[in-house]
Amino acid sequence: MARVTNMQTDEIKIDTPSRTIFIKLITGGDLSNVHVNLTLAKGVEMVEPANTESVYDFTKPASVTLKYKEEIITYHFIIDTEYNIVDPATLGWVKSTEWGTLPDYLAIYKSPSTLKGKNAVAYIAVADMDKNASFSVLGNATGVKTLTQFYNAESVKPAIVMNGGYFASNGATVSLLYRNNVMLAPNLQSMSRSDGTSNVAFYPTRSAFGEIENGKFEVNWVYTVSSGQTYAYPAPSPNKSGVSPMQIPSVNYPEGASIWKAKNAIGGGPVLLKNGLYKNTWEAELFDTASGIGPTSNNPRSAIGITGDNRLIFFVCEGRNKTPNVPGFTLEEVAYILRDLGCLDAMNLDGGGSSCMLVNGQETIKPSDGAQRSVTTAVAIK
Repeated sequence: MARVTNMQTDEIKIDTPSRTIFIKLITGGDLSNVHVNLTLAKGVEMVEPANTESVYDFTKPASVTLKYKEEIITYHFIIDTEYNIVDPATLGWVKSTEWGTLPDYLAIYKSPSTLKGKNAVAYIAVADMDKNASFSVLGNATGVKTLTQFYNAESVKPAIVMNGGYFASNGATVSLLYRNNVMLAPNLQSMSRSDGTSNVAFYPTRSAFGEIENGKFEVNWVYTVSSGQTYAYPAPSPNKSGVSPMQIPSVNYPEGASIWKAKNAIGGGPVLLKNGLYKNTWEAELFDTASGIGPTSNNPRSAIGITGDNRLIFFVCEGRNKTPNVPGFTLEEVAYILRDLGCLDAMNLDGGGSSCMLVNGQETIKPSDGAQRSVTTAVAIK
């Protein structure tokens, strides 16, 4: 249990699966001086901070670390119902000015030398979408280009270009692609996995990041049915490799389906964050060992997220020791990096050798292939 002892609260909720303590404070009060008292279950001990009642600074990401038997468990705080506005500089990210002139709605930051306890080379592009920035998806259902080729092909040069969704060896996208209210390709609708006995068809509800008609952005688990209608679901169909597949998604399954329309959208996966909560649904979306994504391994990664104050964040990091002793990150680590930066919704994109981000046409990280990989889709900020 948790309670705040020096301010009034409207709601406190502890979500154990996502290891989150959600606190809705009544308006007013100093967020840098919040007294929280924790009541621990039998056998649980405090690690950091040391005392069950401590003062927390909620103007920046905050957490509490506990110990149960030999297991170390960290719970992250989410404050209020919507978001915390986070300045990346308070987390050690350094604003970068080496890329030439940028629009006033855009800032580029380089990561501190270590993130999540690892050597890191990572960049974020942060765009205020309420200040005339625009989000674009580049590419088509088939065909490949390097990011430099995508950049050069645009008549109005985008400030940022980053690799997009997944694609097959023949250059066909297997991730959803929406542009100007038209769906050019759905997410992969079925794939072969073992049910424990033989390989059979699975039908995952994979994720998509989209700009919705109201000018806002969101991540959803989606599926396009045989009629061509795309539905979004509040939770993914709980598929898992090695057991029997779940039924084909429809308007009735999973529960809570709603028609999903986007102005511009890119598929990828898995969902990393939804409504501020850690999700990382790689297993249900079948981004398992057979997918080649390496969900729990260190890899170069690309991801996209949106904050509560409508700032779009593109994230890219090096890995595979392209810079010596820089291994990359797991999906879980990327999720928490983006949540620390204030993202409410976030989604993983294609990674590994595909990970690359250009600022004014210039590379940020070193691609792990040694050169830019040709990819089918990309995302851009203009």
